[in-house]
Parts: sequence; structure tokens; C-alpha cells
Amino acid sequence: MTIAETSASSSASSRSVPAGLARVGYPAFAAALTVLSCFTAVHLYVLYLDRMPIDWAEAILSGFATWYPWLVLGPGVFWMAARFPLEPEHWWPSLCTHVPAGFAFGVAHGMMRASVSPWVDSTHIPPTKIILGQMLLTVLSYWVFVVTYQSLANYRLFRERELRASQLESRLAQAQLEMLRMQLHPHFLFNTLHAVSTLIHKDPEAADEMVSQLSDLLRMTLENIGRQEVSLREEVDFLQRYLDIQQTRFQDRLHVTLDIPSDTLDARVPNQALQPLVENAIRHGLDERTGEGAIEIAAREAAEVLTVTVRDNGPGFAPSDASGRHEGVGLANTRARLRQLYGPGAVLELTNHAQGGTLVTLRIPQVGPAGAHA
Repeated sequence: MTIAETSASSSASSRSVPAGLARVGYPAFAAALTVLSCFTAVHLYVLYLDRMPIDWAEAILSGFATWYPWLVLGPGVFWMAARFPLEPEHWWPSLCTHVPAGFAFGVAHGMMRASVSPWVDSTHIPPTKIILGQMLLTVLSYWVFVVTYQSLANYRLFRERELRASQLESRLAQAQLEMLRMQLHPHFLFNTLHAVSTLIHKDPEAADEMVSQLSDLLRMTLENIGRQEVSLREEVDFLQRYLDIQQTRFQDRLHVTLDIPSDTLDARVPNQALQPLVENAIRHGLDERTGEGAIEIAAREAAEVLTVTVRDNGPGFAPSDASGRHEGVGLANTRARLRQLYGPGAVLELTNHAQGGTLVTLRIPQVGPAGAHA
């Protein structure tokens, strides 16, 4: 949408708001006029008590005759407020319109009040005197109605824009998250296909098995399209399929230990967040050594924070290399998704383990995620 289209949309919306408010708020408007009528009746009765006492019936009829004409004139006032809104871009033409309109509505109100005077007032009052006598009150009432209506319209428009901005922000966050997650698919797929190609000539049966396992894994990936979060149980199931492929590739060279307590399986984690961590451990813990490689994956939940660790027995890395060679597409992508989903509450740390190898620690808050969720 262009800037001009946005401006036109906002202008059209601001003019349609008062009409909607007139339909929805008319019962409230009638209730307010009833309250004012009752207040005016009490005021008249007390005001004339010491000078020229009037009975309660006349006071009540006079009070309602003063305010109920606005039940008929009110829709016209609301239409004027909608047609000539008091907004900065055209306040001067609107002001020039509302000033004479206020007096016109004042005269109309006075004429309606005078028409019921024979049935309300105990003494004869000339219509001109009624119109002029109530002109100040009716003009002020007109402006109060216009300004109040404009304020309600502006508030509703503000809330609509706020909601629209919130929805746009949420959609942007979802789009960014989906883009980040989809980046993992070709990255993971290319790595797996490369592994298949290395086995085709050396071990055709293993390559055939790996293709079958890859098919299952891709099916699970397609089933979870659009989901930003899954349970740890689902994530471990997906991870196990990935490890089956790697086990086929490395055979006895790869040893994996899973320490996932049952009380952590319902915790929420980003979809496909663990696979890049394990892939990183395999790449730097096994690809770079000729002997056997061991990977330990553990999860613990405490104080509403899920902590997942992935450790390999590789050579580790130099501290200056923590964000270079060891943090490729997978880890950088996972870090960005965590920031989008949970804000600063989520942590992804890459350190050297005290007993050797690399340790990746993932901490995910289980309450109050800051980002968008699917």
C-alpha cells in the first residue's frame, strides 16, 4: 500500500467512525439525556421553591422537555460531526460550519421546546422568549455533543490503528520466523544428500537406507510447516530420525547418549531447534577427528526454564573462534529464531567443556514468550 493510499484509507476510516458510533451509542445517548432531564427537574424544583413554587409534575415535564428534543436532533448533530470532523487537516472549514450549525440546532431545539410548552408550563411563555432564553444552553450542548463525539471517534480510530499496527508487527515477526526456519531445510537437505552421495559407491545398501530415513524425516518436516513451537517430545522424535541417518553414515564411529527426563517432554521448544545443535556437534566433533565421536544430549527443567545441552568430544575451539568457524548457518539461524520468539529471555551459549570438547547450552523460558507463536 502506498503512502497516498494509506492516508486516504485513514481519512475514510475517520469519517466512517462517527456513523458507527451513532448507531452503537444511541441508547447510551438517550440514557445520558434521561439523567440530565432528571437533574434539571430537581434543579428547577429547588430553584423556584422560594420564589414561585412549581409542583413536581411540572418540574419533571420541564426537565424532559429541555433535553429530550436532542433525541430527535442528536442524529443530525452526529452526522454533522461525521461530515465535518474537528481534525487538524481541515479544522477551519469544520469550525466555520459548526458555528452557524450550533445556532441553527439551537433554534430548532427552541421551537420544539416551545411546541410542547402549553402542556408543560403552567404559565404562557412566548415561543421567542423560549428560543432566546435557552439559546446559550442549546448551543453549548451542541458543542459538547460534537466534541464528545469527536473524542470518542478519535479514541476508536486510535485503537483500530493500534490493533492494525500490532497485527502487522505480529505478521512481520511470523514471516521473519518462517523465513529463518525455512532456511534450515535446504541447509540440512544439502548436507544429508552430500552424505548419501558419499555412500552410494562405498555402501549402496547404507545409502538406500539413508534415503528412506531422509524420506521419513522430510515427511515429518512437512507435517510441521507453519509451527514455530513444538513439544520437546516431538523435537526429540524428529532429532532421533536425524540421528538414525547420521548413525547410518558413521556406523560405529558415532555414539549418542540421550538424557531426556520424562518430566521435560511437554516443555515447548522452537521447531527444529535441536537438529542444528547436534549437526554442529557432529561436524566439529566427529568430522574433524579420525577416531570415535561421542555426543551427549541432556535436558533439564527448573524454575520454568528448560535447559538443553549438547556436548561433543571433539577438539573444542579457541575462545576467539567462538562466533566464527563454530557458528555457521545452523547456530546463527537458531540464535535469531530464539531472539524473535523469546527476546532476551532465551540463551544459546557455545563454550569449551572442562573435560574436553564443545558444549552448547540452550535455555528456553517456558512462561511469557516475547515473540510470535504459531
